[in-house]
Parts: sequence; structure tokens; C-alpha cells
Amino acid sequence: MRRTGFRWSLAAVVLLFTSSVAAAQGVTTAALTGTVTSNDGQAITTATVTAVHVPSGTEYRARVTSSGRYNLPNLRIGGPYKITATSIGYEPRSENDITLALGQASRVDFRLNRAAVTLQGVTVTAEKDALLNAGRTGASMTVSQLKVATTPSIKRSTRDLTRLDPRSDGNMSFAGRNWLES
Repeated sequence: MRRTGFRWSLAAVVLLFTSSVAAAQGVTTAALTGTVTSNDGQAITTATVTAVHVPSGTEYRARVTSSGRYNLPNLRIGGPYKITATSIGYEPRSENDITLALGQASRVDFRLNRAAVTLQGVTVTAEKDALLNAGRTGASMTVSQLKVATTPSIKRSTRDLTRLDPRSDGNMSFAGRNWLES
């Protein structure tokens, strides 16, 4: 009788200890949330929020949603962090010396001022590609002489080679059309 009670007590202690250890291992990061708006309170949907963990240089980045909200989960705990909100047509805004605690979801909101922006011109250079030209009207496949010689063939038929083309169904039909039909 004593042994049974001792076993139950031991099992209860082990269960209690392992559940508290498992719960302690659940959260190992922090999060950052907030909104990015203009001075008149309108959501800036094109904004990007960047959080830099200054000691390590680790960078986290998020785009805002259509309502101007952002969420940066799974951030390293500690700090300091430098958090910056940017968007074209607005002055960037930063918050420095933000420290995050374990399991904490800190909120940092940004109000950006409009700014005139002059964008640099873009120069596009290109060259003609022999494979991509107007004379080609669709997908193609080339089977080399070595591939013809080394491909196993049961009946020495061209059908064995056309089966190599992913557009073929194996019955000489390509893209739903049989080669015998005109």
C-alpha cells in the first residue's frame, strides 16, 4: 500500500516539474506592433517598418497592411532597437533605444510628415536574346543526337522521343491536339 502511494506521489511530482519546464520553453521572443499614419491620421499603406537590433545588427522588416498596421513577431529580446518607418513621399521617422522583454508585444506608432521627393531617373539597357524572339510562337523542345542514341526505345519509334516532352500525353497528342488532325 505504501509503495503505491509513493509511486503516485512521485508521478505527480515528475508531471508537475515537466509541465512547468515545458511551459517555460513556450515563449523565447518578443514582438512589435503599431500603426503608420500621416499627420492627418490617414493610414499609409505603402510604408515599411524596419527594426534593427543594434548590438547584433539583426534586421527585421514588415510592410504595413491596408489599414496601416504592422506586426513584427519573433524579435530577439533585449535591445536597444532602432525602429524606422519609411514610405516614398514621406519623411522617415525613427524611434531609438527601444528595449523588448521576453513575451512582450510592444506598440510603437508612427506619424509621418509629407515630403517632396525627387526620384532619380532609371536607365534601362537591353540586348537581343536569340532564344527569345518574335519568330518563336510557343514552347519548343530539342532532342540532341546523343539523347536520341542513349534513350531506351522499345519499338525504335519516334513516340519514345516525343514522350520526353512534358506537353505530350505519350500518344502523339500535344496540348490536347493529335498530330494526325489538321
